[in-house]
Amino acid sequence: MILNYILWYPSSKSKSLFEIAMKMGKMPDYVKKWQVLQTAEGKEGIKQYNIIHVEKNRGDDAIVEISKIMRPFIELDFVEAKLEVLIGVQDSRKIMA
Repeated sequence: MILNYILWYPSSKSKSLFEIAMKMGKMPDYVKKWQVLQTAEGKEGIKQYNIIHVEKNRGDDAIVEISKIMRPFIELDFVEAKLEVLIGVQDSRKIMA
């Protein structure tokens, strides 16, 4: 399973979020890869993508644990967040069949 945890926040708050990130706990073993990418959204601030690869059949566990890990971020008034479940092109072709 691949998850995309998206955060939006003002550019001026980047340092605050970085400090929280440095205190994040260890990822569960079934989280195989966590890649963070971000882009400037102009006056909207920063849009950050957390692409998270999870071991097969551990999606439910991962969503709970990742929600715990991300809680300090989303409790901030200036952060907006959204969690998406992604599927690959091969899986999307199964839907079309």
